Amino acid sequence: MAKHTRSATKPKPPAIAGMSERSNGTTLAAVVADQIVGDIAARGWPQGEIIGSEADLLDRYQVSRAVLREAVRLLEHLHVAEMRRGPGGGLHVVAPSVDSVTDAVSVYLYYVGAEIDEVFDARLLLEETAAELAPQRMTETDLAALRGLVDDERTGRLVDPRELHRLVAKASANPALEFFVDLLNRVATLYLPGTPTFAKRTIVASHDAHAAIVDAILAGDGALARRRMDKHLRAEADYLRNRRPSRRRLAELPDVVGRSDKRAEQIARQIFNEVATSGWPVGEVLGSEAEMMARYDISRAVLREAVRVLEHHQVARMRRGPGGGLIVAEPGVEAVTEAVALQVDRLGMTPAHLFELRMAVEMVVLDLAVRSLDAAGEQALEAAQEAERSALPAEFAITGHDLHAVLAHIAGNRVIELLVLVLVRLTRFHASTPDGVVADTAPNAEVMHVHDRIVEAILARDLELARHRMRRHLDALRRWTR
Repeated sequence: MAKHTRSATKPKPPAIAGMSERSNGTTLAAVVADQIVGDIAARGWPQGEIIGSEADLLDRYQVSRAVLREAVRLLEHLHVAEMRRGPGGGLHVVAPSVDSVTDAVSVYLYYVGAEIDEVFDARLLLEETAAELAPQRMTETDLAALRGLVDDERTGRLVDPRELHRLVAKASANPALEFFVDLLNRVATLYLPGTPTFAKRTIVASHDAHAAIVDAILAGDGALARRRMDKHLRAEADYLRNRRPSRRRLAELPDVVGRSDKRAEQIARQIFNEVATSGWPVGEVLGSEAEMMARYDISRAVLREAVRVLEHHQVARMRRGPGGGLIVAEPGVEAVTEAVALQVDRLGMTPAHLFELRMAVEMVVLDLAVRSLDAAGEQALEAAQEAERSALPAEFAITGHDLHAVLAHIAGNRVIELLVLVLVRLTRFHASTPDGVVADTAPNAEVMHVHDRIVEAILARDLELARHRMRRHLDALRRWTR
């Protein structure tokens, strides 16, 4: 993916600004982590650059060593930066990573019970879009890679079935689209029971489908590539359903909470599995710090490191004082949205990329929302309109996007809803006035009027009119981003 640089005047992204708000009580470490990420963002996410030594950072942020080290651990969990010791050490900016958010997304989807159909409907939306864009945008390098993939699959040299999807998304030249395709391909594999094995005829059928998709892309026929990608993904979804016909939800997530063999991460995984298998009893106290140390035969340092992993994934949190202990938490979509938006923004995404993807996603959301609209959905739309009308000007930067979140919720697909929330968060981040000065509000009256017109069409079940008005609305919003 393309490396991205930005002006040094760039503000701190909302994807980070909410980090301390997610904590139960703002912690100084979370605030410092926010500040560090804001400073890194202002420098254009300079991968590999040293932000400062521990001594430099202590002086710059005026905090204790304990607070700084806790802030650094938060940044390391978010895969933003890592502290390296010794000569040439310091806080290094690390490369964006799909792995760093796959875990968070997987835990959230596990908790809400997202079904395999929701994942594949989201993949269909994204990968059909990528297949349609690829013929017009692929480079010579992309062309060679696609041809090489077909040859490798034909001769049995390639065994990763995700590679075709990754290459097509890369050829679309939209880094946000590429990121989400990779993310959902990784999530989809979690629905397979254990390490998958495939019959020879399944492998051959998959390779034939890949070759047909590549043929359409190389021929410059985006519409045909889209249709063939749709057929291929529907066949893959059917295969997964048949592999586990009675389990359409994630049954287990053995490796997503901590990936290493460190003792703390082993304990975090064990606690996570116990929480999950007990039905995720939100609010239940698992034990005091002393009880947890005795139960798992570990030191206080190991337990606290394990707790940090669990808190990062919103599996459990430690509450101090009388009646405290490790408490089962409720994973929230806001934290996942922030983590994903943070990674996407680092990949060279422009407003054109953002709104190209938003247009594709929100058209599908409208289809789903109109199809499933009921009395509760109508009330939710009316409540969103009322919230906009009563919002203070300073609040409208957030409230003005709520209609899109409500529509995504009505659509009934938790994976697509998450995509919408990430794209909305990124739109807020890039909002600006025409002269480039970041604005706290968009043209509020105009937005409210357009939203009212969109809702009017939805309530009338007039999908084509709703789509027309949404397209015009997103085109207008694009002019207010930078």
